[in-house]
Amino acid sequence: MTDAFVHVHVDQGVAREAANEIGSLDSVASAHLVTGDYDIVAQLALGDTDEIPDVVAREIHGVTGVLDTTTNVAFEP
Repeated sequence: MTDAFVHVHVDQGVAREAANEIGSLDSVASAHLVTGDYDIVAQLALGDTDEIPDVVAREIHGVTGVLDTTTNVAFEP
């Protein structure tokens, strides 16, 4: 199991709708509106790190209003 966190910037006024749509994606374990440098943080739960590029590029960037993302892969301590 691979966990990754995707920090998402969206167009003004669409954060709630984008977070709901991102959160409904099969590969997304959770999506939250956040304060700070990003609008949304989504946690991915994937079988392999090789899946991350497709999920981010096709699924998350396919959501209306998504402008940019930064992805961090979580590793065990």
